Amino acid sequence: MNPLLSPLRKSTAVFCALLALTACAGILAACRSGSPEKPASTAESLPAVSEGKTGEEDSFSSRSAAQESIKADLETILSSPLSGSAPNDYISAHRQEYENILKQGDTALTYLLAEFKSGRSDGLRGEIMKAICVDLLGDRNNVPEGSFQTAQEWYEKLDPYEPASLPKKEYWETTNDRNLDFVYTAAMDRYASQKDDTVTIAAPVLYGSETQGTTVTVFATVLVKDFQVLGDTVTNTGGAVIPAAITGTVGSDGKISDCTAYTQAKDGSYWAPSIREFCGTHHDVAEKMISRYSGEDYETLLKKNLQAYLKSIDISPKYYSDSVEKISFADYLSGD
Repeated sequence: MNPLLSPLRKSTAVFCALLALTACAGILAACRSGSPEKPASTAESLPAVSEGKTGEEDSFSSRSAAQESIKADLETILSSPLSGSAPNDYISAHRQEYENILKQGDTALTYLLAEFKSGRSDGLRGEIMKAICVDLLGDRNNVPEGSFQTAQEWYEKLDPYEPASLPKKEYWETTNDRNLDFVYTAAMDRYASQKDDTVTIAAPVLYGSETQGTTVTVFATVLVKDFQVLGDTVTNTGGAVIPAAITGTVGSDGKISDCTAYTQAKDGSYWAPSIREFCGTHHDVAEKMISRYSGEDYETLLKKNLQAYLKSIDISPKYYSDSVEKISFADYLSGD
């Protein structure tokens, strides 16, 4: 967190970020817990194909057009300023073209690495291509800065990191709080990534509960984040902060299981009203969930749970990264 932010500005920034995360919650849940719709017909399920072309020909044509666009943008970047020799000067002068190439993603990466393989990476051209590749690779880049002299040497050393396989297992501390254990289990069942290379870490804050016979509803806000491990770096790939009412059944052992309902807050202008609605007569609980949403310390518990998970699988990362920064893992754990 930037230390120059005033408390008011910091609070506003956090609130906006949390609202943005909440907006992701519906998509996150739908993608992970919903059943995919079946196409109305076989014809409707087929990809669109240009008239007179097979799907393979159409795909090749699109790929070729993308490569030509990448090539043209690269040549534009190399065209000026002729008076300078630093790669960053050329990139700064043609920021739009540089961004255009980055937007092509893996298509651009494949094209540029093929250029390296073919030996078309001399001088400035190679340096510009390397800069683009490094941006596209992100944490997959295994070649440290300063360990090479030329762009071609960087390419020769390149062996991109692949995300490590991350087993699914409980990582939270077992307590005597049956409500907390239930919320963890229900949240993971709903939001946990099914990818072998991704682990979902949850950090819930509980506000109250309601018991009717053997049915219990817990009111909680849950922070969930997805992580991957690439080499010596643990990377946050997404997440959401989700207020919800979570209902389960008390078993003969006294524990809550069998989540029967998971009602989460809606987006936008419906957000606060939806929380008041699922809290029912528990008006005090609803107002706490709403007023404390941007002020709760979700991150401390999340970091504790992430660290416990990584320790349980014998992974000790050196770095942490997300879409904003890359810092030492120790600094991440100790930061706000």
